[in-house]
Amino acid sequence: MSIENENSDLTNPISVVHFICENIKVGDIHYEFAHGMGIKCEVTTLPVRDDKGYWTWKSKNLTTNKELEYGVKEDMEHYSSKLYNYEAYKVEAWV
Repeated sequence: MSIENENSDLTNPISVVHFICENIKVGDIHYEFAHGMGIKCEVTTLPVRDDKGYWTWKSKNLTTNKELEYGVKEDMEHYSSKLYNYEAYKVEAWV
């Protein structure tokens, strides 16, 4: 997933905290962290933007093999999941 890291261009208007939706590719790996837990996923669909600026795509949790649907609304990025393209934190468990 062309998810942002410390070298990313944060001036892109589609920036969403830690990634740029329009750059996500099928097969990209992303990580999500909360409360000592981590989720490692592989992107399974390209992101689609609706006419109101809402981006959606699907990823597969590589631990459980369950499909997850992600969504991000432009200008509301601070409410979205914070995704990384690297293991940003040590976790107690992968879920």
